[in-house]
Amino acid sequence: MQKMEADVVVVACGMSGLAALTQAQESLNATGGGKAIAFEKSNTSGGAANMGMALLAFESQLQKEQMYNDFTKDDAFNFFMNYVHWRSDAKLVRRWFNQSSETIEWLQEKGVEFLGVFKYFKDSHATQHMVKAPGSNKPSERSASFMNKRLTEYALEIGAEIKFNTPVKEILTGSKGQVRGVIAVDENGEEIECLCNCVIVATGGIGNNVDMIEQYMGWKWGVDMFTFRIPGIDGDGLNMAWKIGARKAKVNMEVTYNTPGTTDIFKTLSELGRQPNLMVNLHGKRFLNEEVMDNTTYTGNSLLLQKGHMGFTIVTEEIVDYYKEHGLDYITYHHGITHMDKWDEELDAYLNHKGIEASGLSMLHDGKDDQDSGQTNFWKFETIDELCKETGIDQENLEKTIAEYNEMCNVSEEHPLGIRGYDWQFTKDHRFLKAINQGPYYVARHMPGGYGSLGGLEVSENMEVLSDDMEPVPGLYACGNDTATVFSDSYCFFNPGSTMSYAINSGRIAAMESVKYMDSDKFIDPED
Repeated sequence: MQKMEADVVVVACGMSGLAALTQAQESLNATGGGKAIAFEKSNTSGGAANMGMALLAFESQLQKEQMYNDFTKDDAFNFFMNYVHWRSDAKLVRRWFNQSSETIEWLQEKGVEFLGVFKYFKDSHATQHMVKAPGSNKPSERSASFMNKRLTEYALEIGAEIKFNTPVKEILTGSKGQVRGVIAVDENGEEIECLCNCVIVATGGIGNNVDMIEQYMGWKWGVDMFTFRIPGIDGDGLNMAWKIGARKAKVNMEVTYNTPGTTDIFKTLSELGRQPNLMVNLHGKRFLNEEVMDNTTYTGNSLLLQKGHMGFTIVTEEIVDYYKEHGLDYITYHHGITHMDKWDEELDAYLNHKGIEASGLSMLHDGKDDQDSGQTNFWKFETIDELCKETGIDQENLEKTIAEYNEMCNVSEEHPLGIRGYDWQFTKDHRFLKAINQGPYYVARHMPGGYGSLGGLEVSENMEVLSDDMEPVPGLYACGNDTATVFSDSYCFFNPGSTMSYAINSGRIAAMESVKYMDSDKFIDPED
């Protein structure tokens, strides 16, 4: 067995772990020196955040430069706490929000560039600080990977160490329950015992562990839940921390929605299905104001209440033609589809099972591609009868729903698509009321999805892992998705960039506090 020593050990080097490692080494260097080491099971740093684009902050210099001055830290705090009905640790939320703008500066000091500040959807706040990809002047998928690369380089430059292909298997404790080290296994299968004063768990939750998803949330992945399967996010840190007495916190999902096999692959088809048009469930009935479809959490929550956890958007050829001529109702920087130019190409490729160049998040849809599995989630139908037979939607109810919906659209000769009606059922803005007339019909089946799990470990505002009696486990800290109970039952897409921001800021807090702990009267010598 190899023997090592460090002051701070970080378990995993995704976004939160990378931030923790960097901050820990900085803090150690500023207080007389020391060593921070991260053990990462994969061969790269940054984890799931390498697929991301932006992080949240409030009252940053970038916001001020773009004249986004009307949503302060105080506003953000009150908005968020009301959104979660005060079911989050207010002290932690406040600390995170207060630190967020300084974290942008912290990253900029290390050479990270930002393109600017953006919204996610029309009603969201302008909180996304978009990482700039080299050579690009527009939002780019995976741009956060450049931030992670620079942060990794910087951490190594200042003396931190990363052991890649070396997962941690056990957290070691002393006679008083204090953390004293970890056991890891290198790529050759040899065990490493690394003794330390503090351990920071940053393993990213359970997003790739389908058994734990079913156990803790009750969803069957690939049946009624279609989250991104991010390799390596298997709940390792949660299980290790729970084993040594960490309190189990509720595990939730950053619920969104997608069209399996289409979203992030056939992007124009996907974006058509995400426009605020008629959506029904298997009973053939509407179940939400489709105007909220750009808020992916609201839509995902609504889908979870439906039979089979699914909903179907329906548009006609004339609605497609309308979008070709007038543009889409909703455009997001995240998906990057601003027009319908590739509609015919993508439609032909999808319906005829042709290959298409995929990029970005599409690589995380392995196992869900309907072209391979035989399960289709996007169709073209000539008749309602054909539509209902293939999808399983109740035909009698659907025909009634369409007739009722068309009445709401107030179809007239002045505007054949009826965009000047009144949705007496769910009050959708009349601009989005487009009648469902004759076929052909394009149908997209939407299912709940998500970027990953949230929570599992109960922590203090200092990112100390708490025991069952709500006292800190000495020397044990955690950050990122393993601890993200702050989002309560519904992720807040009104503040876009929250997950990455929480990961970086909670990682920094865990690192700062772990170094402080070693010089405090609360410190328990690992050898005791």
